[in-house]
Amino acid sequence: MNKFIKIAIILLLVGLVIGGGIYFKMIFIGSNAYDDVVINKVTVSNNDVIIDGILTSSGKAYKDYEYQLVGSELYVNIKEVLISSKYESGKFKINIPVKGISIQDIYLSDGKDTKVIYSKNNGN
Repeated sequence: MNKFIKIAIILLLVGLVIGGGIYFKMIFIGSNAYDDVVINKVTVSNNDVIIDGILTSSGKAYKDYEYQLVGSELYVNIKEVLISSKYESGKFKINIPVKGISIQDIYLSDGKDTKVIYSKNNGN
């Protein structure tokens, strides 16, 4: 077999593996949403926090969320994936149990940066 054909086949296979990995990550694993999240309403009570929002990116859908409670501060990560038959919408309404902890601030986080979406001191 010609050396050029062997190199072309190897490059094609490498491209397929990399492309398949990227596709798998974007469809099934997702990434943290941060810039394209709009929070419509945050409701804080003694037992839970309800965050109602939407992803503004037309090709992305809401998948899941993670949160971390540090003292009276709540950090929320919104997971987004590409729109598919399983994940069809960017709208979300999440309910986070806080079990009587007085929440002072709520931050939207992507793992690197944060922004305040609720502050008790500002009367949000």
